[in-house]
Amino acid sequence: MVVFNIDHTNYKKLISDLASVLGLTVQQEDLLIISDPVGSGMIKVFSLFDELEVLLIDAVFYERLITIREKSDNRYYILHFDNIAITDATKFTVGEEQLQKTNTHHSVARLTSNIFLNKEEIPANTRIRSVKILFNKKWLKKYLHLDSDADVLQKYLSLKTESFDIEKLDDEYQKLLDDLWRIEKDDPMKNIFLQNRVSLLVERFFSRLYSKMDLLEGKFNLTEDEVRRLVKVQQLLVSNFSEQPPTIDEFSKLASMSVTKLKKNFKDIYGDSIYAYYQKIRLQKARELLATGKYNVKETAEAIGYANPSNFINAFKKQYKELPGDIVAKDAV
Repeated sequence: MVVFNIDHTNYKKLISDLASVLGLTVQQEDLLIISDPVGSGMIKVFSLFDELEVLLIDAVFYERLITIREKSDNRYYILHFDNIAITDATKFTVGEEQLQKTNTHHSVARLTSNIFLNKEEIPANTRIRSVKILFNKKWLKKYLHLDSDADVLQKYLSLKTESFDIEKLDDEYQKLLDDLWRIEKDDPMKNIFLQNRVSLLVERFFSRLYSKMDLLEGKFNLTEDEVRRLVKVQQLLVSNFSEQPPTIDEFSKLASMSVTKLKKNFKDIYGDSIYAYYQKIRLQKARELLATGKYNVKETAEAIGYANPSNFINAFKKQYKELPGDIVAKDAV
């Protein structure tokens, strides 16, 4: 087991310290190669604008990895774009709350802050593909014109573990993230390209955050407790696609709302009806599985709850305008 305590606001220093903990050597100041017997993959670092650090991780660690970022009065924020195929139990702790995920694809964008303790426990042999953008209060104010004490930001952060699945990584996010990995080190346009992609990621997250957090400002006349219950409905809805989700009546009881109110509030927050949202997200999950190259069409259909592969193929084509077999073929090229 590897335990790594993080109090860094400089990612080059972070990978240097991580290399020491792992018994590795940083080959370049902005690149750490993860190699045997520790694992495989790489961690990249680059700095953009004023006081903004970006960390790109694509690695597998052969031992259980625990990272701990302690609570601090020196306020800063980290915007995470995580893409992790979770099999064994993975634990996330924010403040006094703990979330455990098993047998799922953790593919989300989320914002954390060191106003709370943040701890992640990743099982051995788990592939971690993640982009993390670190910035402080000054950067938040200068580039986003957002005060660190803004109600919308504080209310989002107060959700702690409940915020984990609010913002899924959709195709647009994935494209921007993939672009970050494709940039060549010696490309003369590298910095401009990186600035553009990181800016788009940050802008997209915060604009969508504001849209979703409008309800916390009273737009939909919901209390924070009602919001939390709706988030739990959303999390349960997409937690296991291999099984049928609860019925609307069961969700209604879970949320302590009438069926009519539940349907209206869910659509206000997530932009789709409960079933349409479920269908969209499970087909997105299917696309992710196909893109790994580890699942054929039939296996993917079964994994997201389709007994009939033909129905899956038709639904997939309707949403993505291409056949699931085309995704498999692309991966094989």
